[in-house]
Amino acid sequence: MKQTMMNTAAGVLAAVLLGSAGLAWAQNLDPHTRAGMQTDADNAARARRGATQQPINRSPTAAEIRAWEQREAKVQAEIAELRRTPFYGALALDLSSNSLGWSGGYYSEQRAREEALKNCLSSNCKVVRVFSNACGVLVLPARGARSESDVFVGIDKNDRQAAAKARQACESREGAGNCRFSAVETRHGTAFCTGYDYSSYNQR
Repeated sequence: MKQTMMNTAAGVLAAVLLGSAGLAWAQNLDPHTRAGMQTDADNAARARRGATQQPINRSPTAAEIRAWEQREAKVQAEIAELRRTPFYGALALDLSSNSLGWSGGYYSEQRAREEALKNCLSSNCKVVRVFSNACGVLVLPARGARSESDVFVGIDKNDRQAAAKARQACESREGAGNCRFSAVETRHGTAFCTGYDYSSYNQR
């Protein structure tokens, strides 16, 4: 460490001495030679400053591009697998107390059923519909539902199409204007959606 400090100090001292000697030497030159040397020195200094301040703008290397493409391909493959995987949802109802239970995003149909019944506030709830990777919309007769035959659930990947199916099925029996949507609100409005595309998945 001491030797290094001595070497460093000697190096600094040498630079100072050389600088002084160079200055004294330059003073003995004719004006034209000194001007040329000064111009060369100025150009060299500007070049050094430019090299220091120049932003680094480079294109990614082939290896970096391949690595990015591999990561992207892996992510897309995982998403595709999640979209293919059925994630189940279930609707449970107790018509006598107007209780409703919903669950979604389960790998197992049985687990979806169990959770829907658990989420229903009545011990008399029954599962009325199970589906996967889609939206279900519940429509009931305006006069009230007395049995499961009065429960209409439209299923579709598009929640608006699911609503249209449920209403059409109900009105085909009850007549136009005699059906109503469930008053329960979810993150998808009145639709109960399950699956990766609806951020309802990976439940066990």
